[in-house]
Amino acid sequence: MRRGDGTVHRGHPLFACFAGDYPEQVLATEIKTTQCPKCDIPPDELGLATGIANWQPRDLGAVLDALCALDEGGLAFVRACANAGIKPIVHPFWEGLPFINIFESVTPDVLHQLYQGLIKHLLAWLSDACGSAEIDARCRRLPPNHHIRIFTKGITTLSRVSGTEHNQICRFLLGIIIDTSLPHNMSSAGLLRAVRGLLDFLYLAQYPSHTSETLVLLNEALELFHDNKDIFIDLGIQNSFNLPKLYFTAHYAHMIRMFGTTDNYNTEYTECLHIDLAKDAYRSTNHKNEFAQMMTWLERREKVFHHKKYIQWRLIGNTARPHQPHPPKMTFYRTQTMTKHPTVKAVTTDRVVNEYGTMHFNKSLAHYVAKVTLPANTTVTARQLEDRAADIHIPFRTLPVFHKVKWLLADVRGHDNSPVTVDSVHARPGQSGTFASDSVAPRFDTVFVNDGTGGSLGTKGYRIVQVRVIFLIPPKAVPKLFPSTFQPPQHLAYVEWFSPFDVPNRDNGLHKVGFAHHQKRRTYGQHYTNQQHSL
Repeated sequence: MRRGDGTVHRGHPLFACFAGDYPEQVLATEIKTTQCPKCDIPPDELGLATGIANWQPRDLGAVLDALCALDEGGLAFVRACANAGIKPIVHPFWEGLPFINIFESVTPDVLHQLYQGLIKHLLAWLSDACGSAEIDARCRRLPPNHHIRIFTKGITTLSRVSGTEHNQICRFLLGIIIDTSLPHNMSSAGLLRAVRGLLDFLYLAQYPSHTSETLVLLNEALELFHDNKDIFIDLGIQNSFNLPKLYFTAHYAHMIRMFGTTDNYNTEYTECLHIDLAKDAYRSTNHKNEFAQMMTWLERREKVFHHKKYIQWRLIGNTARPHQPHPPKMTFYRTQTMTKHPTVKAVTTDRVVNEYGTMHFNKSLAHYVAKVTLPANTTVTARQLEDRAADIHIPFRTLPVFHKVKWLLADVRGHDNSPVTVDSVHARPGQSGTFASDSVAPRFDTVFVNDGTGGSLGTKGYRIVQVRVIFLIPPKAVPKLFPSTFQPPQHLAYVEWFSPFDVPNRDNGLHKVGFAHHQKRRTYGQHYTNQQHSL
């Protein structure tokens, strides 16, 4: 094998992992459909919880002995394979490979087992429990967000749903079934806990780094689903849960300990090659003698790709990047970006109040100016601050307004990757057009604000606010409002506060917040930085 520096070494690769969907796992392990490829649990016990199910790992020695019975004749071979619990397949590809246990090598498959398996079943169960019309109506009423796709036609009528679409649905699935009504006035607590447990397991299983604590949480999430799954039987939706893909989740923690995190063997990486190497290549042909044309197209595209990389390498001066003895940190560094020019150069304060919903704009701005211009080490009461703000005159009637702020993913690994927008905040009023299709609905996003005590985990030290307007103070007005020793932030925002986080709900695990009943003053002058705002 050739290394990156050009030296050639003799290598002896070992077969360690088998990544594939369930039909491929059945073929590789020679078991029968509805059986687990890793253990000998009976098919009618697949729906049992991990602590209740009685199973043992498959005996590789007995399977190899059965494969060797081929020399004794066909009938003896078939009987030996049946006794070993496998199908009579002659000389499987792994039979002669060294240091291999094919049953232990089968790895979890997040794409087909979770997204295209359990989540697909869960959506069908919820449609029967809550009603398709109600679920679709709630999907259409979701507010827009950078990380949420709005399914304007609902999700129950979708056909041939991809793994990406199931991923997007999972982001809001728990939220749309809260306080839903079940048939016969049954309590929805068990339904919420079951859905929460399955979704928690889904996201915990995809952690890029695991500890003993996270693996315990993974098993607890699975137990939460098993403890509450009978709600679907009580509703008459399911008779049993003998699903191989559901039972395989019991092996996730063990496989993560053995082979590492699930992103090491996720079939999603190879599935995407169907598009790059097959579908796109086929579309480039005239659909006659397509294989030769596809190979030519792929070869030319690869040459163009390598030539592009060579040009980039020459443009940067043929300089080799310094060796990094340690892998880069897993922290995602984000950079805030704003457009060079405002979306609207001059918006009157009356329009800011009426169209952007900033009811106390002038008072809040005066309150902000009064607060930041206090002399150092000066303590005033709230009443004194109000009196100080009342004496401040706002010396402008129009101001520039921005409708969007973005955060880009920094290229910390030095791969010269193009910037990717990982977050954005919109704050714009609605616009009416001649036709209904030309109209634009208003959008004022909500964000997390760090009050200075928030950390990288949890909600402590954070509050939710709704951004109403992002603007600049006109440059000519800055010296009239602030002393020369103080430089105000370049971008300011008018926000409305939500109530503080309370104790999470015991059933869905979510916090319930609403607009603060007593808005003191809409906190003004929140400076948008990567540390303060996280969607």
